[in-house]
Amino acid sequence: MSLPTYSGIITVLTTPFDANNVIDYDVLGRHIDWLIENGVTSILQGGSTGEYYAMTMEERREALAFVAKHVAGRAQLIAGTNAMRPDDTLELNDYVKDLGYEAVMLAAPPYAAPSAEELAAHFRRIAAATDLGIILYNMPSRTAVDMGPDFLDGVRGIDNIHAIKESSGSMSRHYEHVVNYPHLQRVCGMDDQALDIFLWGAKSWIAGASNFLPAEHVALWKAAVEKRDILLGLKIMQGMMPLIYLLENGGKYIQYVKYGTELAGFDVGPMRAPMGGLTDAEKTHFEKLYDDVKALDLAALVA
Repeated sequence: MSLPTYSGIITVLTTPFDANNVIDYDVLGRHIDWLIENGVTSILQGGSTGEYYAMTMEERREALAFVAKHVAGRAQLIAGTNAMRPDDTLELNDYVKDLGYEAVMLAAPPYAAPSAEELAAHFRRIAAATDLGIILYNMPSRTAVDMGPDFLDGVRGIDNIHAIKESSGSMSRHYEHVVNYPHLQRVCGMDDQALDIFLWGAKSWIAGASNFLPAEHVALWKAAVEKRDILLGLKIMQGMMPLIYLLENGGKYIQYVKYGTELAGFDVGPMRAPMGGLTDAEKTHFEKLYDDVKALDLAALVA
């Protein structure tokens, strides 16, 4: 399998649950169709936005299989295969390859907090066991491990470790990647930094808010990446920023994504434990920001 490139909007799917807390595949299928119709180029199943940490391995495999079958070649497929046990990640990687996924996204193993040397050895083992593309996911606020230079030097030269989603919040880290790790495809991983990262040459964005604002995300990508019209991109980003800033800084990212997807017309149901829902006040505030974005008709700016 040739290694993939990443371009456009990559939606990391939220997971709809019905009243019995079971995955609602009817809603999931309709949601995927709508995302693709609105220009999303890649579908990422199994990320933290999709609450993979609250799902059994059987549920994860079932959802990965459904998404692959439903997408049916209409979009690039990427799988989130993080697991507490590294061997479960290896198993999922084999499983998704057979389903047609082109790549996997992997953070540091949760809770373990390995050293840079230990983490590099972990990823070398994973990379040796698959020929899928590997997108590194650096989010030290969740993993307590930073994929810094010592780690990146430890996996340099491994062909299928070829991209990084940088979610530390540091723009300096992006500049470091531009200068010292140009072999890595850079994928936007902080929604409120999307325009800045596109300016520095990134061509893709793994975006949770594209679950409910796909056309607006695509508009920003077209302006900043396809047209290289930074002023137009700035206008679109300014329109989206109040909502996106809340997502990244409001402490309830996944809950806001689920509520936004509900506002967009898809009943994705409640959060699974241990996460709770939004308060009425939080919903009211978010809905106002959502309505403000929709009123701007940002997608029309690049039509």
